[in-house]
Formats: sequence, structure tokens, C-alpha cells
Amino acid sequence: MRRLVFLLLAGVAWAHQATTFSDDPTGTESGRLLLWVSIFAVVSVAIILGALLYGRKRARGGGDAMDAVWLAVPVILVAVVGILGAQSLVQLFSTTGRPAFGVQVTAHRYWWDFDYAGTPVRLSNELVLPAGVTVELRFTSTDAFHALSVPEVGLKASAIPGQNTRARVRFKKPGSYLGFCTEQCGLGAKQHRMRVLVLEPAAFDRFIDAAGNFAPRPQTTEARRGAELFVRHCAACHTVRGNEAAGTAGPDLTLFGNRTTLGAASLPNTPANLRTWIRAAPDLKPDVRMPAFTQLTEDELNALVAYLESLRVSGFDFTNLPQP
Repeated sequence: MRRLVFLLLAGVAWAHQATTFSDDPTGTESGRLLLWVSIFAVVSVAIILGALLYGRKRARGGGDAMDAVWLAVPVILVAVVGILGAQSLVQLFSTTGRPAFGVQVTAHRYWWDFDYAGTPVRLSNELVLPAGVTVELRFTSTDAFHALSVPEVGLKASAIPGQNTRARVRFKKPGSYLGFCTEQCGLGAKQHRMRVLVLEPAAFDRFIDAAGNFAPRPQTTEARRGAELFVRHCAACHTVRGNEAAGTAGPDLTLFGNRTTLGAASLPNTPANLRTWIRAAPDLKPDVRMPAFTQLTEDELNALVAYLESLRVSGFDFTNLPQP
């Protein structure tokens, strides 16, 4: 009896996990998993009915206290199978149909990279998505095990070095949603965060179109000087599409001016916070790989901040998005 209960509960747990995660954008693999879950359910029901008939036979013959166990265990198992099965099916089909587009999510220590498939758009630490649209996120990692969680939509997906895991997500309404890493991936794990900025579909389309055609054009003398300083001090680690900076060790800063936060959602993106971050990032975020640029003069720091703030597409102020 104990073996029977163990096997049934193990099977239920496997079925629940299998239907929750899938690495197949077409739904073919999900269909196979659903078939296996169905087979497991049929077998479970057959075993449970057999146990019920056996218990009834013993009851007629004047059984002992074990008869109550034989009757209670199948009822409990039916309840467990029903609840977990229903939950799995809801999760499996909550975002029906093919996703509208996909985003490659790459986890780093301690920041997030978002590459929009089929476009030149690449964002870091703030993922911009449309409301009411199913999107497929494909996760991987460059260094350690990470796991992105966005509680408001029940999203939790692992990012594993050398592997791809997938999750489909749909945000019902516009807003700014906090996401964070749930793995203990190092000293800076508590500040390994991000934001999902959800826009109305029309606004999202305009943003992606503008972002895809963006080229940095600093308008002021100070910002142009900042561009030169950026190439000199920052290009080895950061990318800004359209100039000489093509580093990959740190976040892509092409649209930095449109971000609401900096340091992987550690601080609001304001000129004052940006100056502090450039000066002393290691003091603000444990184990961060960005060095402190204490050698910059005040004028140089102001020029660099002016350039970074100019890296934006106009007409988009994400700070006004509602906080769920």
C-alpha cells in the first residue's frame, strides 16, 4: 500500500512539473506531455477503482480499521490528482496559440540581457512588452544558475549555462512589474533585479520601431564630449549601437536614457544617482563587476552623464507606468 501511494504521488508531481515547463515553441512537446499525463490519469483511476473495490470487498467481509484507510487513501489521491491536474492544465493552456514574438533572455552576474528576435533591438535590465499579447521568453545564462521570477504573472523560469528553457507570458494590463532572481547566485543576488515595462500594443509597436532605427546623435557639446569619454572608458565592456562601443561584458546601453532604473533596478535612473553609480558602483552593489571611476573629474563625469541621458528615443516616459 505504501509503495502504491508513493508511486502515485511521484507520478502526480512529475506530471505537474512536466506540464508547467516546456521547451517547445510550437506546442508539440506540450501535446506529448499532455498525452503522458492523460495516460497516467487513466492508470491512476484504474488503480484507485481497484483499491475501492478491494476495500468494499473487505468491508463486506467484516474488516478492521485498515478498511477505513483503504477507502480514505484513494479519495485523497483522487483529490490530489484532480487539483494538480487542473492546475497544470490551466498553466499549460493559459496562454493559448503561438506567441506573437520571442525574446532571448540571457542572465549574467548580476544583470539581464533581452534580445528581441528578428529585430536589432537589444535591451538590458528592463524588458519592454505589449499588454494582452503572448510572448515567448527563452532563457540561458553565461556564468551561473539564475532564475527569473515575476510574481504578478506567476512567471518563474530557470536560466542555466549551456541550456535553453522557455516560458510563455502574457501581461493583461500596462504597468511596471518587478522581477528578481530567486537563485543564490552570489553576493549580489539580492540586487539581481529587473523591470518589465508593459505598454499598450500600439505604443509598444511604436517603441520597437523607433528603437530598431535608433542611432546616437548627441546634440550638445557636453554630450558629444561625453561620447568620446564613453568610447575611451566604457566601450571595452558596454555596447551602444551606432558608435565604436561594442563590449559585451556589461549591459547594452543603447537606450539607457529610456530606462527607469540603473544597476539592474537597484536605483532610480536620475542624473544624481548615475553620477554616484559611475563613481562608486562597487560600494552600491556587492560583487558588481563594474569598477569605480574615481579618476574622472567633475566636468568629465557631467559630460558622461549627459551623453548617457541622451541615449533615448523621444516620446516614451516609462516612469509614469502604474506600479501593480
